[in-house]
Amino acid sequence: MESIDKIKAHYNFTTGDAANLKQLKPLMEKHKDDFPKEFYNYIKHLEDTPKFLKNEEIIKRHQDGLKQWFVDLFSGEYSTQYLRDIERIGYAHVKINLPAHYVNAAMHFVRQYCLKILEKGFCTDINECRYLAKSVDKIIDINLDVITSSFIEEEIKTYFLSERVESYLIQFANRFAYGLNLILVMGLVIMGVMVMGLFAYDVSHIFAGDIEKGLLGTLGSLLMMWVVIELMDTEVKHLKGGKFATKVFISVALVAVIRKLLVTTLKAEALESQLSVILIAAIAVLGIIYWLIAKIEKTE
Repeated sequence: MESIDKIKAHYNFTTGDAANLKQLKPLMEKHKDDFPKEFYNYIKHLEDTPKFLKNEEIIKRHQDGLKQWFVDLFSGEYSTQYLRDIERIGYAHVKINLPAHYVNAAMHFVRQYCLKILEKGFCTDINECRYLAKSVDKIIDINLDVITSSFIEEEIKTYFLSERVESYLIQFANRFAYGLNLILVMGLVIMGVMVMGLFAYDVSHIFAGDIEKGLLGTLGSLLMMWVVIELMDTEVKHLKGGKFATKVFISVALVAVIRKLLVTTLKAEALESQLSVILIAAIAVLGIIYWLIAKIEKTE
């Protein structure tokens, strides 16, 4: 964490801003008891509030802390100790796993609350009001900066080895996965060539006079060729950043079962007849799954 002086310099927070905030302290102290109530009226609409404020003891402690923090905003003394106090608030929020989004939303409320008090109860000159409002904005931004930094520091601590090592590991894993995908594409190309050979073999049965076997075998080979084309097209799209297509793999299983059914119809044995019934049932199940996935993808 950077020093308080450096943080104040980044926000151009001057001694004049500190004086402005100290000037506002008497006015803001009048609202210190109302501030926690208004704050709770705001956060009660957030869906996760009951998860973090579970009982009356926690709520009471939290409200007392809010009141003290609100008063300290206008103390006019913003030293290293003030920075440490804000850091402790940040780490307390990290400890309970409060999402950083809620901190930002809460600071938005605090900013609006302070400006509303300022407009109603202090300013008679609009230029003076704007000047004071800028100081209020700066101190709230500084608080938000320090608290948010606590979340970032905690995330960095969760690295198993180090940020650089894990970055290299992730890059290596991505490249290795990409290489495997390229090997898969090459395998599909080889399989496509082999299916073409199978297709030629099945066609040869037709010319040899075994027309029924040749036609059924050729139909099965064409189905396998279609599967290889679909798989190759899906894999190429995946390499280009497309999403994983579950439907294609269901179609592979469906085609494989259909081809098996075509082969078994050429045999007249009782066992093959029973197997045909099982294969027909498998085709029906796979067909329903394929239809459901296609319907879901179309809806999305």
